[in-house]
Amino acid sequence: MTIKRLALITLLLLGMAGLGNTVVQAAGICVHPAGAGNCFTSIQAAVDAANDGDRISIRTGKYVEQVTIANKDLTLIGQSGVVIEAPPDMQDTLSAVGGAEGRPIILVTEAEVTLRNLTIDGVNSGEANPFLDGIVFVNAGGVIRNNLVRNIGFGEPTLIIIDGFPTYQGNGIIVANQSATPRTVIIAENRVVNFNSVGITVFAETDPGNPAASTLTAHVLDNVVTALGPNGVIDQWGIFLGGYNFADPQSSVTGTIKGNRVSDQLTVSPHPLPGVGIVTLFTYNVQIADNVIENANISIAANLAFSSFIADNQLNGPRPAVPGSTGLLLSGSDTAVNENRFKKLDLGIFLFVEDPSFGSALNTAMDENRFENVAVDVLTGAGSTSALMLTSSTLPTQPKFGPR
Repeated sequence: MTIKRLALITLLLLGMAGLGNTVVQAAGICVHPAGAGNCFTSIQAAVDAANDGDRISIRTGKYVEQVTIANKDLTLIGQSGVVIEAPPDMQDTLSAVGGAEGRPIILVTEAEVTLRNLTIDGVNSGEANPFLDGIVFVNAGGVIRNNLVRNIGFGEPTLIIIDGFPTYQGNGIIVANQSATPRTVIIAENRVVNFNSVGITVFAETDPGNPAASTLTAHVLDNVVTALGPNGVIDQWGIFLGGYNFADPQSSVTGTIKGNRVSDQLTVSPHPLPGVGIVTLFTYNVQIADNVIENANISIAANLAFSSFIADNQLNGPRPAVPGSTGLLLSGSDTAVNENRFKKLDLGIFLFVEDPSFGSALNTAMDENRFENVAVDVLTGAGSTSALMLTSSTLPTQPKFGPR
């Protein structure tokens, strides 16, 4: 190769590299509260203008708006100090896509979306905004990472009564797959604080006539979920992962709940239902590991868990002490419970046997669990007949979008 030809190739490569950089920069979309730098002034306007696959950079500031992302695979990344705040008069954007009333601050549907470094603030506007939610993914997947979701409720524990029935409202993060398209979601390194009902809810639901049509893989990792603490009004749950209407556990919900710190799901008299740190329902091959759960009536309720692994969790009893405090409730089959630490509880592990709601915990393997200041290490029986246990009816299956 001659020196002249080599020089020509080098110039062409440099020109192509420069063109490539120009194209990447041109594809970026930004949002700024005052429109500086030719940015959009609202996040929704940027979403509407974006193309599939675009990245939206949100500059520091407060944005009072609801955001809906539909049928576009996008990445939204906030700079330090980005706050997306619930408007005073929010719209029900959830009914049309989820079949249940809801006013999420951010709604994602039929898309793969990444949300990072955002503060989602409900400003405790649940009274003015019924069924207020923080982040909601419906028939969508992606990544929800390093966000702060706060004040999704009323400012104090509140149980709304509608037509004579209790109606739970105020969920931090919800992911729901109700379609035949399998979805994967990662919910990692978020903080969910000052919510009214459930901190993180993840579930899949299928048509009872086609019970293998919907699947969901969820990885709930290294989040901090802090509820409102002792109250006699409402039972709060930290993390829920579950599946509904499936004929076969292997076609249901799978994934990991690992490295989370969950606290202050504590119900005291007169409210009859228990607060629970982590709840699962009809899951397959789920790993619940390395979580720290404290100050909850029940630390983990693994209902109808199949071929799962519960290990290395630190389960600390409630402050103040309440009757019936329990580390682990378990039903299903073929689950390993290993090297968990139970501390300051009335009951360490309760294995359901012939329970009318959840059946039995079959083929459970337990190894090297440690109990400190626990009145009863392991107990078996039907939840509804155990004097030490709250009845199985206190752990209802979750209706759509949290316990509503």
